[in-house]
Amino acid sequence: MDDAALLVAAAERLGYRAEDARAALAWASARLAGRGLLRAPYYLFRGGGGGAGSGGGGAGRPRLLLAFPSADAALGFAQRRGLGAAPRLLGLGLAPILATLAQRPAIEAALFVDEAAAEAGPLPGGLRLERAELIARLAGALGAIGAAGEGEKLV
Repeated sequence: MDDAALLVAAAERLGYRAEDARAALAWASARLAGRGLLRAPYYLFRGGGGGAGSGGGGAGRPRLLLAFPSADAALGFAQRRGLGAAPRLLGLGLAPILATLAQRPAIEAALFVDEAAAEAGPLPGGLRLERAELIARLAGALGAIGAAGEGEKLV
């Protein structure tokens, strides 16, 4: 199954239409491409038991998916943050990341890391796509691509 079909299947399981899922994927792709952050694959930490970025429980605490442009960037972040001697990485395309974001209400956003952006604070810089915006697009409540800056945060 290709990436787009995976997002469509996930959206349909949630009660959304296939054409709205495709439009949401086009919106996210355009946002990332506009910032020079469209990649395949992205690298995420594979957590177990509710660790950072895993989307697990965590006492009602909102989660954030960190999507790195390279394995080196992800591992460098892990080393600087002391996230373990051998963090496990998972390479995913954009559509599976969006499918995960749509299916897991505990994940409030996906942050697509910009390697060139300086780290300011606990998180690296990049483009943040909000779950609420994705769900609104899947529900057909918003236009296909939208205005620049809509539904995203630069961090």
